[in-house]
Amino acid sequence: MFSTISQDLHHTSDPNDSEFSRIERNVRINVYHGIADSISLNLASPFIGIFAIKIGASNFQVGLLSSGPALVSLLSMIPGARHLDKRSNQKQILSRLILFHRLFYLLISFIPFFTEDKRASILVILVALMNMPGSIFNVGWQAYISKVIPVSRRADAFALRNKLISLFGTITVLVTGMVIDAIGFPVGYQVVFAAAFAMAVVEAYLFNRLEETVAEDTGSVKSSDEHDLPRTEGPFRSLIAEIRDIFQHTEFLRFVLASLVFHFAWQIPWPLFTLYQVKELGATNTWISILSLSNTLGSILGYSFWPKILTKHGNLKTLFASGVWIFIVPTVYAFSKSLATIGVFNFLTGAIFAGVNLSLFNTLLDVTPTENKATYIAYYTTVINASAIFAPMVGVGLGDKFGFFWAFIICAALRLASSLTFLLLNYLEKQSR
Repeated sequence: MFSTISQDLHHTSDPNDSEFSRIERNVRINVYHGIADSISLNLASPFIGIFAIKIGASNFQVGLLSSGPALVSLLSMIPGARHLDKRSNQKQILSRLILFHRLFYLLISFIPFFTEDKRASILVILVALMNMPGSIFNVGWQAYISKVIPVSRRADAFALRNKLISLFGTITVLVTGMVIDAIGFPVGYQVVFAAAFAMAVVEAYLFNRLEETVAEDTGSVKSSDEHDLPRTEGPFRSLIAEIRDIFQHTEFLRFVLASLVFHFAWQIPWPLFTLYQVKELGATNTWISILSLSNTLGSILGYSFWPKILTKHGNLKTLFASGVWIFIVPTVYAFSKSLATIGVFNFLTGAIFAGVNLSLFNTLLDVTPTENKATYIAYYTTVINASAIFAPMVGVGLGDKFGFFWAFIICAALRLASSLTFLLLNYLEKQSR
């Protein structure tokens, strides 16, 4: 194993390499990059919410930790993706975006040096702004990776990547939570946030080891000449032309609308989970780590069997079969009075969400036109992030008005109803064929 890793990382481009060997090497490097990415993110992201509460953030500010990044993404993704689609050095740009994004973790580590009345506001601003490079990278990565891993390898390749991401991410969260509690507030948080930035250097190096354009993306929807995104003069006219073109790709448009409904219901209870864990159940950083561990063990199990279901039944059927069960999460929170109960059910929800994540990603790559893929994915993600601006605030509003119990019950009903959109989408696609 170590020999293979060493060869992959020190390999230099060789025109005599077979396409098969290059694809398989890309699959492995994509896994290495995913592990580094997971470690970097999980050193910081799971603890932002509890850090916010400890520095005095209000319920509204906790909600802004979800809505603020979504707003920044809304404004930055489409211009960023259009810029990427015009550049030939996409890999270099994406690796720089990794470092720029993680730099904000380093800046967050300095927040305790400010006065108490300013800390929460600074955190909200930094968490929002860091999503500008982060969202552009995510869009660019999804478009770029479709060029280096062919359709025939995606289900297994991304299942393996996600499985190991979950494993290493959970180990990171578990250890990090214990470290923070052992060191104490605020130094423990400062140490792990700085470490998250340091790990990003390794992540950027690994991403640069991928080889560009080693496989044709034959599984994506092909754009005919008349559907290629026009190079119209002027940003406003170009934007109108692009939106008009999107409406001509019926399969892509349907998926965007179905995903919008699904994600809105998915996103509503996000801030309520953090508030309930910390304020009602008294969760510590170690407990946050344990909950994450339980979820990850479930997702590892899920990534073992969902690829087989996806290969047999297709993306949309798998998406409905997994998405229909996400109502369980807020339902468990509504009736749970202990963190241990949530931890047990987190195993089940981890297995469920493995199917949701895998089928969502594969469906997006399948329905997105080949030409200007980053731009199309940016439009899709912008719509989803527009939902994420308002959905968490709706959740906070439900919690304030009805209390945690009824807010969670309402969220569960909305999630159950939203999953039916993929069943409808599958029916419409069959009819169109």
